[in-house]
Amino acid sequence: MRAVGADGQEMTVQEVLDWLQRTHGWTVTMLLRGHTVLYDREEDEETRTRQRAQRLSENLEDAGEPGQRELELYYVCEGEDAEAEDARPPLLCSLP
Repeated sequence: MRAVGADGQEMTVQEVLDWLQRTHGWTVTMLLRGHTVLYDREEDEETRTRQRAQRLSENLEDAGEPGQRELELYYVCEGEDAEAEDARPPLLCSLP
């Protein structure tokens, strides 16, 4: 997917969650890039709010991967356990 929001900027985590819900009907409970958690519904409200507002690449600098334009995101949907993420293909995102 091309990870560009309606504003022409890189998508936020919330926009990706909304896209997965709208496109596939999935309620995502956890969104990951490798071992980096981008969103976890089990976190407290303040943490979830911060996670949802972040742009997809915001964690890349912290992980030592600045400038990366192609991301593989993994996700766990409502009703699945974390092991199910391995059974589903990653969501490939192209950043602007």
